[in-house]
Amino acid sequence: MDRISTLPDELLCLILSFLTTKEAALTSILSVRWRNLLAFVPNLDIDDYAFLHPEMGKREREGVLQSFMAFVDRVLALQGNSPINKFSLKCRTGVDPARVDGWMSNVLSRGVSELDLLIILGMDMEDSYRLSPKGFESRTLVKLRIDCGIDISWLAGSIFLPVLKTLILDSVAFYVDKFEILLHALPALEELDLVDVNWRDRDVTVSNATLKTLTIDSDGHLGTFSFDTPSLVYFFYSDYVAEDYPLVKMENLREARIFLLVTDDEIERLRAPNNDWLEDDMDDVVPRFQHVGKLMNGIRNVEYLDLSSDTLECSKTSDR
Repeated sequence: MDRISTLPDELLCLILSFLTTKEAALTSILSVRWRNLLAFVPNLDIDDYAFLHPEMGKREREGVLQSFMAFVDRVLALQGNSPINKFSLKCRTGVDPARVDGWMSNVLSRGVSELDLLIILGMDMEDSYRLSPKGFESRTLVKLRIDCGIDISWLAGSIFLPVLKTLILDSVAFYVDKFEILLHALPALEELDLVDVNWRDRDVTVSNATLKTLTIDSDGHLGTFSFDTPSLVYFFYSDYVAEDYPLVKMENLREARIFLLVTDDEIERLRAPNNDWLEDDMDDVVPRFQHVGKLMNGIRNVEYLDLSSDTLECSKTSDR
């Protein structure tokens, strides 16, 4: 007896929402009972790797990419105006940006609450997908993840995301002034993840009154970092030591995990006797590491603190 097929449509759609969209679509061949359930699945997880299998050379076959884009078109058409909670789109093999614009417009008009986007059109920076301004205009969007291959460096003042609580930026490029405009336009933001962000300017300020969780995971920013985050309760920071930390406002911080990246050569220099610090090769190291004290002073009220050994080494320098 097929007990699963006797479950209510709502429960079956919930089960399908945990599968990739390709897997969910395949269930339509099981029986008449399953044929139209995909039209009401609230979560869509579309990944071109599941279709194109580039490791098998399928991407190179004539018509395969067109078949993938046609599949997405059919799924969205099948769903009509039914509500959608999450839309995850990962395209790494050069889809038509005009088609992507249409897909984005579709899910935004249906009140999507979570967007997860990774779109790679080509190997050059000029091939980046320029995310439509409509991606930053939604009354329903609660979580937004923008991954590599997407150009948001143009971002201007036309931002309307009143209920966005979580923003994840991974491997994207950003001008500092545009970043500040974005943060000030997010009145409900609580969680911000900055992963391998390519800053187009040297002096970065993270300023938001409602932010509670901040994660910075990178290995390349050598400018300054300022933090005006009075409501922050969790802070994860992994990157090379910044040039300076002019402002660190985190008076409500409860937990901090700081893993500063330091080269072996820099550690050797830091351990040199005080009377050796005036050598020319120290001029670009010691002043920068001494500013770590500003960061530590800014998180002095923290309740739980996790520091890497290299971070402790930098902290010793700031105390000299």
